[in-house]
Amino acid sequence: MKCHKCGAYIPEGHMYCDECGAEIKIVPDFEPEIENEIDSTMSSIAGTFVKDENNKKREVQEKDEEEDDVYAFIRDKRKTVLGFAGVVAAVIMIVVIVFIFQDRNGNRYINLAREARENGNTYKAVAYLTEGNKKNPRNINIIFELSDCYLELGAIDNAVATLRTVTDSEIFTKDSVTLAYESIISIYKQSGEYDKIAQILNEDQNESAVALRKKYIPKPPEMTPEADTYEEFVSIELSGGEGDVIYYTINGGVPDKKCTVYRRAIDLSVDDEYNIKAVAVNEYGISSEVVENTYIVEKGAAPDPEVMEPSGDYKQNTMIVVVPGEGCTVYYTTDGSDPDMDSLEYTEPIPMPLGSSKFKFIAYNEKGNPSEIVEREFHFAYPRKVSKEQAVKSLVNKLLQLDVLLDEKGSVRGGGRNEYIYQNIIEVPGAGEYYKIDEEFVRADGTRSKTGRFFAINTNDGSLNHLGYDTSGRYTLKLIK
Repeated sequence: MKCHKCGAYIPEGHMYCDECGAEIKIVPDFEPEIENEIDSTMSSIAGTFVKDENNKKREVQEKDEEEDDVYAFIRDKRKTVLGFAGVVAAVIMIVVIVFIFQDRNGNRYINLAREARENGNTYKAVAYLTEGNKKNPRNINIIFELSDCYLELGAIDNAVATLRTVTDSEIFTKDSVTLAYESIISIYKQSGEYDKIAQILNEDQNESAVALRKKYIPKPPEMTPEADTYEEFVSIELSGGEGDVIYYTINGGVPDKKCTVYRRAIDLSVDDEYNIKAVAVNEYGISSEVVENTYIVEKGAAPDPEVMEPSGDYKQNTMIVVVPGEGCTVYYTTDGSDPDMDSLEYTEPIPMPLGSSKFKFIAYNEKGNPSEIVEREFHFAYPRKVSKEQAVKSLVNKLLQLDVLLDEKGSVRGGGRNEYIYQNIIEVPGAGEYYKIDEEFVRADGTRSKTGRFFAINTNDGSLNHLGYDTSGRYTLKLIK
């Protein structure tokens, strides 16, 4: 069909021109037999009218001399009136035929529905179109017009159900069916119900659905390598269409947009059975079919090293003992990093260091396959045999012996005195727990200031130390002799 305004081609089912926006005026297309019947009727009426006129003229000429002028005039008028009545009857017949034709092809219902919508009565338009659809189930324009009315009323399910009468039928052309599918897709896209688009296009198997499936539904992700049993480390890669986002699960449920997004290869390095499922989601938010593979890794991982000492607090010297599996070598770290073959090798029991420590152990078998990492955290501190008061008093006595202080009150040369104030207990890595003591100078007027000297007294043996810091901010100890 061409637009009456700009001449552009208008696809079947469209109510407006895509180029200029002009509304399509639906004019009934007469069926050939009806058109011939109308032409024949008109020709017959015209022939009869002409024949009557010729007979009238001939009779007037033949009897002009015999009849009275008045009676001839009346007779002529009577025939003219009869001829005019015949023409009127013919026109009425044509109108009736056109009315019957419009009712027969459904366009009358479309016109009535449009008039109702223009007057703001969409419900009445639905009633007209529903009746028209019953009488004219093949009229595609009625179906699309009815679907539009339902959308206007917010009845999405009814709008889709109306269009489904086209997609589920075999009486309509492929173009009409495709247009009905695209209208349904447009409705669901606007309502955000993308899963329903996939459901319809996946379930329907007609030619139009198959063609649209390629456009709107993404292909399942490709998973490589293929499912199998592997004796070594294996890396699984997923790939999909351009713009698709892939979601996956490992030994879990069906993947969806709440699951892990695939961004890099999935490494399978530990002996186990892995069931990987993946799905692709395209720009429309529509999901593909789920693809899954099962991988078995049997590369002979080394047995975990057995660490005899559990994590916890220790109050006495303890050796950390590790038992490796047969044919395995154990490596370990104490700085929090994961161990490997370049880390410290365990060859004999390790003395547990004073303070807090964290060990990580790993074993490698003869094939070079690693075990799982085993971690232990220890806190080793001797029992506190010295109180903080004893620590302060011991420090003052030591400074008296060294002639740093003049008396037990902390008096110093030049006036004033020093006070030694307990701050807190600190842990010096590898050395144990200490009382931290700050030194402050008190003047004769009572004002005081910190001297910047700090002392550390061991909580177990009472050893006295100057406390300092290295360039890394860690504690340093210097024994006071």
